Amino acid sequence: MSQEILNETRNQISLILMEVNGEQFAIDLHDAKEIVLAGQIRKLPQSLDYIDGIFNYRGEIVHVLNLNKKLKLDEHKKVKIKESADSNDENIKQHIIIVTVNGINVGFLVDRIINVVHVSVNDIVGLNPIIRTSADARYIRGIVKFKDNPRIWLDLKKILTEAEQNSMQDDLIHQL
Repeated sequence: MSQEILNETRNQISLILMEVNGEQFAIDLHDAKEIVLAGQIRKLPQSLDYIDGIFNYRGEIVHVLNLNKKLKLDEHKKVKIKESADSNDENIKQHIIIVTVNGINVGFLVDRIINVVHVSVNDIVGLNPIIRTSADARYIRGIVKFKDNPRIWLDLKKILTEAEQNSMQDDLIHQL
């Protein structure tokens, strides 16, 4: 491998583009342990409002966090675009992105996985304090510049506070 190709590879980041409530976000490909089709999610009584329930992931029970609710995207969307009557909702399959957060696997529910892309580190900018976003700045790594539209780069490993992680572990203990 030539030095030029090696340097170009080192200056690129692999990202997963995903969609949540009509908004597109990016996450680091290396943060995702696996992406699975959303199967049966069991509701947990009295859990956090953005926890949709628990999911059996390869024999392990994991919490499924609804990114739409956690990011409060509905609160910031004034006009909801309705799907056309011709769209076939049966073909729309939600996905769960499995991420290990402080030693525990957590599932993040997203509406759609769009693509895996490789971007130059030069196409990533920090979050400017002037830019307003519905997502908490603690779990935003930056803004990825694309030709068509910029995307917020989320850090799913930082999306849960320590108290929220403890609450999820307590949920599992009480369910056993």
